[in-house]
Amino acid sequence: MSTQSDNKFTGNPREPEPVPLAQADELGIKQVLDCDGNANGNLADPNLSEDEVRKFYEMMVLVRAIDDRGWKLQRSGRIAFWIPLLGQEAVQVGVTCALDDKDWIFRAHRELAVWLLRGKSLKMLFAQFYGAEEEPLRGRRLPCLIGSRDINLISSTTQVGASLPHAVGAAWAAKLLGGSEKFLIFFGDGSASRGEFHSAMNFAGIHQPPVMMVCVNNGWAVTTPLDRQTASANFAAKGDNYGVRNVRVDGNDPLALYAVTKDAHDNIEEYGPTLIEAVTFRLGYHTSSDNPDLYRHEQECELWKPWDPVRRLRLYMENKGWWDQTREDALIALHEKEIQEAVTAAEAMKIPGPASQFDDVFAETNWMIEEQKERILSEVKADD
Repeated sequence: MSTQSDNKFTGNPREPEPVPLAQADELGIKQVLDCDGNANGNLADPNLSEDEVRKFYEMMVLVRAIDDRGWKLQRSGRIAFWIPLLGQEAVQVGVTCALDDKDWIFRAHRELAVWLLRGKSLKMLFAQFYGAEEEPLRGRRLPCLIGSRDINLISSTTQVGASLPHAVGAAWAAKLLGGSEKFLIFFGDGSASRGEFHSAMNFAGIHQPPVMMVCVNNGWAVTTPLDRQTASANFAAKGDNYGVRNVRVDGNDPLALYAVTKDAHDNIEEYGPTLIEAVTFRLGYHTSSDNPDLYRHEQECELWKPWDPVRRLRLYMENKGWWDQTREDALIALHEKEIQEAVTAAEAMKIPGPASQFDDVFAETNWMIEEQKERILSEVKADD
């Protein structure tokens, strides 16, 4: 008689693939920094100031620290869910810093830096993780699915790729109204397998709205590797079929990401929409419900570690004399203090009750909403 352990599913990981960033020239990937932080890639150094580069680095280190704390909070049962971002810090920072504050951003699941770069507080970010009543979405979204109207940041949905048609449609509407703002949407490589991606690309090619579509290609659509997602040479090339300008960029190089996005942004009237494929890698879990050991060898993660975006930018700064271990230690201590204060504040906030889910469904309530509300509350009371 077999036991449960005898039947344990152990997965069938594919063999590790080489890191494409090491072949940037051959693969048409725009790159400023090599793996040792030297600016000798195929794209010119944007020559940002010391303060600008330090802003990039400090934010990347901060969101990595937030990710570490968020993972621990979920594993200890203090928040319900977590979406790790380890290894993908450069995309969200480099891209966002290339935009104007008035521009609209439709985010995916991992771009926590956008919230902070747009001036929102760390305390309110953690309030969203806890689902607190006073955070902008009033506790109605999963942790990490943040957004706020006052910073033109559209929250993500759990259905990947769903916001792509919304983003290009909003950009077209702004164009028709004569607005000067631009639009950008982050989405994962898995979203390119959905119909919404193709609808959005077709619409963008025809109507030429002021939009940049950033495909964060981290190598895995949850458990599906690239060679099982598409037969195309890459994701950027899909733009050719729709008449959309496209470019591949090193997604672990914040300077290259900034330069490519800034170029697309500042020349959008000439270029039209741009599809940007940011080639990166998810070093951690897909979500806190995932187990990557079932589909991915740890050796593949090891191959990517020399291309760690935080490490590369730190080496770049050290080479210029802008950073040292003393500054690093002070930054880590500061972030630890700030994060702990944000956690303490968020845990003291009120969590909305079950009745709140019926608020704001319509401008005015109606008999259907009231009937559903009454039923839910009676069931909750009976359970108590």
